[in-house]
This record gives sequence, C-alpha cells and structure tokens, in this order.
Amino acid sequence: MAGSAPAATPSALPTADTCSAMRWVTLGTAGGPVPTADRSEPANLLVAGTENILVDTGDGTVDQLTKQGLTLGPVHTVFISHHHLDHLGGLAAVIGLRWMNQFPGILTVYGPPGTREIVDGVLNQLGPQSRIGFGLGQAPPPPGDSVRVVELDGKHPVKIGELTVTAVPNSHFDAGGKAAAGSALSLSYRFQLGKRSITYTGDTGPSGAVEGLAEGTDMLVSEVIDLDRLLAQIKAQRSDASPEMLANMAKHLSTHHLLASDIGTMAVRANVGRIVLTHFAIPGALSESERDIRSGVRQSYAGPLDLARDLSSFDLGFS
Repeated sequence: MAGSAPAATPSALPTADTCSAMRWVTLGTAGGPVPTADRSEPANLLVAGTENILVDTGDGTVDQLTKQGLTLGPVHTVFISHHHLDHLGGLAAVIGLRWMNQFPGILTVYGPPGTREIVDGVLNQLGPQSRIGFGLGQAPPPPGDSVRVVELDGKHPVKIGELTVTAVPNSHFDAGGKAAAGSALSLSYRFQLGKRSITYTGDTGPSGAVEGLAEGTDMLVSEVIDLDRLLAQIKAQRSDASPEMLANMAKHLSTHHLLASDIGTMAVRANVGRIVLTHFAIPGALSESERDIRSGVRQSYAGPLDLARDLSSFDLGFS
C-alpha cells in the first residue's frame, strides 16, 4: 500500500453507512500460553463487508468483543488457526453464550482436522444446562442446532458472501522441517474481498507456503517472538528444567515461531503492503522488546509497520 500507514488506534465498529471494505481488530495480542495482565489471549475480529468474523478465540474473546460494542448476534463465522488452547480457550463461551442468548442463525466454525471433536466437547459440556433450561418456561433448542463445523485441509478455498478465504498448512507443528504424516495441522489464512486482502499467519515458523499465501497481500498480520529474551526468562524461572528440556524449548521456539527478521524477509519476498505484528511471545512489557523487534523487521522491510495492542483497529478501505 502506498503512502504512510494510518494510526492504529481502538475505534468503534463501522456502521452500515460507513462500513469499510475490510477492518481487522486485534482483540487479544498476547503470545500464549502464559496469561498476562495487560494483554488478552490471541483473538481477532475481521469485518468484511457485512460479515463479522472471529479469527482465533483465545480466553477473553467475548469480553473483548463487548469493548468494541459488539454482541455475539452478528457473529456467524469463526476461523481457528490451530488447536493450542491459547487460540481457542474462548470458543466455548462464543458457542455457549450465543446459544444461551438464542441469537438467530447458525455459527459456522472453520478449522483444521480435530475442530469437530473440540466443538463436540463444548456441546457435551452444555448438556446439563440444556436439560435445565433458561428459566423461561420452555425447553431451549438443542445447543447443537446452533453450530456447525467445517474442517479444512488447505486444499479448497471457502466462500462467505463476497469474501474468499484460502488456508495453507504452516510450519508450527513441523517435525524436522516437514509435517509428519497424520500430524496435527496449523493453518494460516488469507482473506480476500475484491482487490483487498489480509493474510494472517497464526502461529508458524518460517514457511514457504505462508510466504506464497501472502504474495501481494495488502496487510500481513503476523506473530512475533523475542527469542533471546524469552529463553533467558524461561531459564531464570525454571530452575527445575533439565538441559535437555531447555534445548528442546529453544529448538521449538526458534523453528515453530517467527523472529522479527524472519517477518521482514517474508514481507519483502511476498511484496506485502503493510505488516501488523501481534501474538507477542516476549517476556515482560512490549516496550522492553519493541526497539529490537522493529530493528529486526527493518533489516529488510521498509514499508508500514505496526505493533498492535489489544483493540487496535486497522482499515483497508473499500475494494
């Protein structure tokens, strides 16, 4: 995208009269799984035309939605990137509270294989309440009638109105650089509306597939890790950890997540218009890592760069 990037500030959701073509709201920007006092768990809201779509649903998603003035009523779609709890700990609340409030329409949950099992578990959890009812003098509809699941393998795009969603498996669960046969999938998503697009990495390490997915995208929403500081913190806090455990942790964090320099390199190769960083896998306050993160991206990428906060909002404008 040409020109300077607009300020990334919290803002109310667009009305029907002023709705931009695409808006991305970082509801939660923490890198899990350790809860933090100043950031909610990973969750995002995509407003695409008239669609309100959740992309990952970490713990606190519903509370963060209310801070944007939005109930669960207009939310009919959820995309889950992978099955780590920090990215779906709030899914039960999304499904359950939407059902309790008896909002009309079906909630469709998209995600990698295994998503159906997770949603079935949520529905089983709602069984006792469905038998008790809501105290309204009539039996509630079965919770399963309000939700459906579509499992994705990255082979077929999804159409939601005018929005096209493409998924690719990334490297977050790779074993030795390649996904093991039958292993869990972690997905990255590209959301395309007209000529505008947003690509969301979810959790991934360096990945040619993600780089290809992001080719020419207007905005790349990427995770980021401050590896050296994070490893130092783990070592200091876990005196019980064996050298083998620390070595395995270092290998996992360095290959299954993205350094700032990795993000800059990918953005240049993919001709990305703008970078928005989220899912900050960093110890302590962002201010302690911000300079290093920015300089890491800037080793190769000179375009617009934002470090998101909870409830930051990013507009792409009309297609």
